[in-house]
Amino acid sequence: MKRTIILSWLCSLCIFSLAPQAATWQQEPDARLQLHQLGLELSLADVHSGITERWQKAVTADTASEAADDELWLALAAFWREWASLGFEDRQYLRTQKLILTTNQGEMEQLHQAAASPADAGRRQQLVNQIMPAFNDYRQLKAQLARLLAMADEPWPALAGATLRPGDQGPRVAQLRQRLQRLGDMPDSEPLVFELFDNNLEQGIKAFQARHGLTTDGVVGPRTYHWLDTSPRHRAQLLMRSMLRTLIGDSLPSSYMLVNIPEYRLRLYQDQVMVLESDVIVGRNSRKTPIMHSSITNVVVNPPWNVPHSIMTKDIVPRLYRDPGYISRMGFEVIDSAGRVVPGEEWQYVLYMENRFPFRLRQKPGTSNALGAWKFHLPNNDAIYLHDTPSRGLFSRDSRALSSGCVRVENAEQLAHWLLDATISRERLAQLKAAKRTRWLKVKEPLPVFMVYWRGWLANGDLPQFRDDIYEFDRRLANPFKSSLQQEQMSLMGLTSMPL
Repeated sequence: MKRTIILSWLCSLCIFSLAPQAATWQQEPDARLQLHQLGLELSLADVHSGITERWQKAVTADTASEAADDELWLALAAFWREWASLGFEDRQYLRTQKLILTTNQGEMEQLHQAAASPADAGRRQQLVNQIMPAFNDYRQLKAQLARLLAMADEPWPALAGATLRPGDQGPRVAQLRQRLQRLGDMPDSEPLVFELFDNNLEQGIKAFQARHGLTTDGVVGPRTYHWLDTSPRHRAQLLMRSMLRTLIGDSLPSSYMLVNIPEYRLRLYQDQVMVLESDVIVGRNSRKTPIMHSSITNVVVNPPWNVPHSIMTKDIVPRLYRDPGYISRMGFEVIDSAGRVVPGEEWQYVLYMENRFPFRLRQKPGTSNALGAWKFHLPNNDAIYLHDTPSRGLFSRDSRALSSGCVRVENAEQLAHWLLDATISRERLAQLKAAKRTRWLKVKEPLPVFMVYWRGWLANGDLPQFRDDIYEFDRRLANPFKSSLQQEQMSLMGLTSMPL
């Protein structure tokens, strides 16, 4: 019944819009083009089938349809209204497909007033302006989407094959050079048919690898091939989905930390200015670091490690059957339910004779401690926190999904200094660290922490950055362009060359 009322109202609105001097979407072509751009962006991101259906209807009509444009505007307005009610985690996971895009009476009245206004009143532009998303650099986003979508219809043959290195020659080298030029990692002045893997091509590959989070060795192997073969349309989708994830809340605190999980990177902001960044190690796919929002309340100096039950039963206990000396060598204590330290002969008897291990493990502070010298406590239900690590060599890897869920911080001591500078001197902090005793130090102001999942982002006017889908959040993306007619309509309407 409600749908019938809405459709009847839309039909009456279409009839009303034909009256002399009445405003229509066609009389404000820039506003209409921007409306379709907004529909395209959410369709690319594959956030709601209702948005995609209405956008397709609006851009593929044989003749300009006032009703289709109105329906698209109502759907977009409803989407952003519902988006505003989503929490942090729902936004990061893009849990939007099941949002109910209900029509709001006030929004229907706004459309009615726009149709009743003079043609030169700019009311359609006002309607579009109020549903514009609050991306940091929307102008640059539109430029990059336009560039990628302009390539979407071009042939994109797979290049993956044998590893290519500087000095190699042949037709595949020329194809590699052409691909880098199309993606913008090499200048167009390079000769396309040049079949030598020369220094210029090596530098182009290194630039490409750097913006995809790969080892910048200039060698084209499987992971570099994967990103070279990723289509422009898929890149546009990943960029658009990540840009939505950057809308983490309606406002941000003046000081906060972002941990971008697939980038393996931490950034600390003070008064909205980045003051510290660090490489991090995150959870492997089987033990994912959760998307979450919490705050650092304490810095623990020389923390003991209370081994999680899952790690103890899956990793450590099976090893004890082969290597019982591992406990003492790594500085572990075996603790029973009463908090008593269990002697070695007792726990070994239970393990070997009774084939069970009803104890917990605690690793004492020291050079072998898995948490290193610093732990950053986050109140949460998943027992997740940030910490130092003695395994410094792991930070040199480009793929750093290696932990059991917690986040290891390369520049942990710098982070500890920043958090505690207001309450304790660096000299005193150094003394506490050297003492090898555990101390819990409360920070003056809890620091908000956002653990996010951004696989693509804009990079200060340069080409977009992309990262691997380490947790397979974006493994299935619907294609909003289901027919050549839609591609043609998109091109004719100028959506691949939107005014910037």
